[in-house]
Amino acid sequence: MEKSRDLCEEAALSYLPGRISAAVRRSAALYSGIITEIRLRRECTVFICSGDKNVSCGIKATDEDIRSTVRALCGNSLYCHSETIREGYICTDGGLRAGVCGRAVTKDGQICSVNDISSVAIRIPHRVPGAADSICRVIFERGFSGLLVFSPPGVGKTTVLRELVARLSSKPYNLRIAVVDSRFEICGALGGDCTYDALSGYPRNRGIECALRTLSPQLIVCDEIGGESDASALISAKGSGVPVCASIHASTIDEILEKPFMKELVENKVFSHAAGLQRTGGEYR
Repeated sequence: MEKSRDLCEEAALSYLPGRISAAVRRSAALYSGIITEIRLRRECTVFICSGDKNVSCGIKATDEDIRSTVRALCGNSLYCHSETIREGYICTDGGLRAGVCGRAVTKDGQICSVNDISSVAIRIPHRVPGAADSICRVIFERGFSGLLVFSPPGVGKTTVLRELVARLSSKPYNLRIAVVDSRFEICGALGGDCTYDALSGYPRNRGIECALRTLSPQLIVCDEIGGESDASALISAKGSGVPVCASIHASTIDEILEKPFMKELVENKVFSHAAGLQRTGGEYR
């Protein structure tokens, strides 16, 4: 696990200008937590994130630092990444994901392009062994038909889903798992020891449909569901007898039920179990 995390951290550092990479290394060496993000903002101090803590690296990112980092993340081809940049992120060939923001160009209410990128947040995926142990036991309880993991942003939903894939695709379970990794986040840091089918970059509804049609999965895992199209695909999975483990942004069950598309999912009993996460003292609970 440590090796996988270290490789992800090294990959993230490789996209940064040398002076910023050195500053991040110095700050990380003084901080014992797991680094989850590196944040660059134009003419502002660079920060690393770990749990709920933001740690200053004591150095500012210039406009050229931002441009250089974006070019490196895109493999010197911004055009090839223009579609995801419009959606607010860049995914590297190595599976890292960076959030970006800048000046949007719109037409008829739609974003055509994003220019003048002013901040970059490189997310570093990591494993948390044991994070999904109790959920794995629940999945094999009588009557399980699906799991919804919920929490506010940044509390650990994707981390839990990642551990579910790692555990359930390995002994003693050895399930055939299809991961619909729409935003290239779940599969990061899993490494080569886990066996699963990854539908990376697929819209969730199309990825679920494709998995049902071609992969004969015993379990489908996807992140951050939202909207009627996702609901329809999840109902199709339920009708095909394939349970789904998914996540959603929400703080409480009541907040989940207020979302319009949830009515159909509840009526069709897509999820038999729900797991809410919270952070206590910087750790996930």
